[in-house]
Amino acid sequence: MKSIRNKIILFSILATLIPSIGLGVLSFQQNETMIKENLTRELRALTNYADRELELWIKEQIYTVRELSHSKILTDGISLLTSSSLKNVIARQKNLVENYFKSVSNRLDTVLELIAIDTNGQILASNVDLHEPKSFPENWTETTTVQGNVVIPPHWNERFATSTVSILVPILSVDDYILGALVVTFDLHSIHSSLKDPIKSPLGEVLLLDNEGRIMLSSDGRILPGNQENITLSFAIEDLEELQHNPKELDIPQGLETEKVIGLAYTSKNPPVTIIAHRSYDSIYAAWIQQRDLFIGLVGAALFITVIIAFQMGHAIVVPLQKLISATEDIVKGNFQVQLKTSQRNELGQLTHMFNQMADKLQQNLAEITTTSLAMQEKNKLLETLSVTDSLTGLFNRNKLNAIINDQLARFSRNNRPFAVLMIDIDHFKTLNDTLGHIAGDEIILSVAEKILHCIRSVDFAARYGGDEFVIILSETTADEAVKTAERIRSHVANIHYNSTDQLARVVTLSIGIIQSEAEDTSLTHLLSRVDSALYQAKHAGRNQTYCIRPKLLTVNG
Repeated sequence: MKSIRNKIILFSILATLIPSIGLGVLSFQQNETMIKENLTRELRALTNYADRELELWIKEQIYTVRELSHSKILTDGISLLTSSSLKNVIARQKNLVENYFKSVSNRLDTVLELIAIDTNGQILASNVDLHEPKSFPENWTETTTVQGNVVIPPHWNERFATSTVSILVPILSVDDYILGALVVTFDLHSIHSSLKDPIKSPLGEVLLLDNEGRIMLSSDGRILPGNQENITLSFAIEDLEELQHNPKELDIPQGLETEKVIGLAYTSKNPPVTIIAHRSYDSIYAAWIQQRDLFIGLVGAALFITVIIAFQMGHAIVVPLQKLISATEDIVKGNFQVQLKTSQRNELGQLTHMFNQMADKLQQNLAEITTTSLAMQEKNKLLETLSVTDSLTGLFNRNKLNAIINDQLARFSRNNRPFAVLMIDIDHFKTLNDTLGHIAGDEIILSVAEKILHCIRSVDFAARYGGDEFVIILSETTADEAVKTAERIRSHVANIHYNSTDQLARVVTLSIGIIQSEAEDTSLTHLLSRVDSALYQAKHAGRNQTYCIRPKLLTVNG
């Protein structure tokens, strides 16, 4: 009954959960898809906005560097520095240029470093004493001739402890001859407030990464420490390339902790930086999570109500059935004096009425069933005995003998414990049968069978193999032990006498062939063939004796 009740409750639970969860999952999947699509558009717009602002900022800085490169102080100074060989002239001009650089640096907050180099890349003048190692493009003169400037990729500047970008512009003489170049290093941090507009641009923040995937600055002004281990993102360049196609979850370093966000990448060409627009995971899925929790609560409430109703329905069915089960148990125990009362007019009431009729019928037929069952058991036992025994001697018949030998062969194959086989033939039985008649012959066969049973153990098997032939299986017995048993049988049978036609009492004698199981005995046919050969040798040697084919030896025992 508990099973029925549980099945009803389980069915009600499934009937509530399957459609609810199915519709819920479908709805949440659609909502999640819409969130991802909207998020992709917003993050893409944010990266585009940041890219435009970065490009405009770079153009402004290029314009500033070009204006500075046209300064008469700078052009005249570089011209004298590259052409004069007088030390005092070179020192005076270098001092003038460096003072000019320092004044520019003081006036422009975004400028960190100004360097004048010759066409070979050697520094001629600078506003700072210590320089971060720079690798200028080898073909910068050709590049500036075509483009007018070279933008050195942004990176984290250890000296200034900030992200910087350097712009190289050629310094031209009056006749447009390249005297050298002006390299101005700008503080990239000054653009952080322009990377996103709090009103126009979509929600989210922007990160700028260098070409090695390291964070340089963020739109909210939080620049990570200069330690490279702290500013290196946990994903490689290949991950950034994958991030350019679809938004993915990221762990953005925030000091000693990380923030889980969803970001989208975009690679800007000028300057060559990677822009990652991201939004906090919690802010994106806050409404989705709230809706999910509400859905789970509603489904849980509906499930609770459904289980209560199902429990009540199951109880209404289980109680009547429990009475039927109890009455059935009484019948199983043999008590047929069972009658159930019912006032129900439904299927359960009809079932109870039919149960009472069944109990009455069982009680009436119990005696008849018991008698018939006992008679059938006796007949079955008799049939089982007849199917495996010989009708005259009561020994096993040939079919049973075959099964016994096969079983012994299987045991011998498993544990290698030998068994012995005796094949017995009554000497001159045909003559005896023809002389005395078939009735006397049957009596002799029966007497021999009784002697055989008397001489073997309870674990051995004796069977009538043919008319006057017998086969004995001696379990776990060697050839030597089998010879002793054979001689015992032969001596006991010698006590059987019969009167021949010449009125002389004669003794019944036996010829016995003996073998011990060997590895070559893989089949019933082979085993019986060997023991039959041993019996033949006993007859050929003069009858009234045993002949044993021993393992690896052939010995006659008369």
